[in-house]
Amino acid sequence: MTSNDGYQILAASLLEAGSLVIPDLLVKFYARLGLTEAEMMVLIHLLHWRQVEDERFPTPEKISQYMNLDSEEVKNLIASIIEKKLLAVEPYFHPSLGRWQNIFSFTPLWTKLIQVAMDDYKTVTEAQKETETSAARQGELYRTFEKEFGRPLSPLESEQLKAWCQDDNVPIELLQEALRRAVLRGILNFRYIDSILKDWQRHNIRTVAEAMAYDEKLKTKKTRSTRPSSSSTRKDKYRELYRLNP
Repeated sequence: MTSNDGYQILAASLLEAGSLVIPDLLVKFYARLGLTEAEMMVLIHLLHWRQVEDERFPTPEKISQYMNLDSEEVKNLIASIIEKKLLAVEPYFHPSLGRWQNIFSFTPLWTKLIQVAMDDYKTVTEAQKETETSAARQGELYRTFEKEFGRPLSPLESEQLKAWCQDDNVPIELLQEALRRAVLRGILNFRYIDSILKDWQRHNIRTVAEAMAYDEKLKTKKTRSTRPSSSSTRKDKYRELYRLNP
């Protein structure tokens, strides 16, 4: 056996002598916990001393010898992690030594980490549900358009409907309302529906209720503009009272 072979065997033995388990969630969410890169590295070393060296309260001096930091900097980083309520110092009765001693407790870290992971899972799940619901409603919208048009939508019409929903982010309720108005007026074409939507967009209308209020405003304005003047009203009454011809 050559010396190189001996070195390789020694290296393999050293690598297999001990392994460090770092939770994947910690690697994924440490920034969300408010940990800096340096604090994360200190935590990794604390985990090393706990898991590999079986030491629950390593001194800053022991940790600093494997980092590009002095013991004072390590001490400050540990204090910062404790202030962030991600690490605690607790009493522990050592059965071999037969006495109480301090240990670093990771319970606050694991508790907070699980909470962040659950919040992330909830956010992702809700986003997926919202996407699925939106897709289902868009499918229903397509079928409604096809039913009112009495035929399948053409590829261009399908693209236009998709653009309204996704690119322009028009609420489905407004699209349904625009279609309803086109049906009532007997103008079933996408150009007319698009003109309705653009008019609403110009007036920042995002709900059916706002569209209804806008209609009432236009109706009131039109009524005022066509209302006869007071002088013509008096003239009409005069003619009616005295049965005069116009």
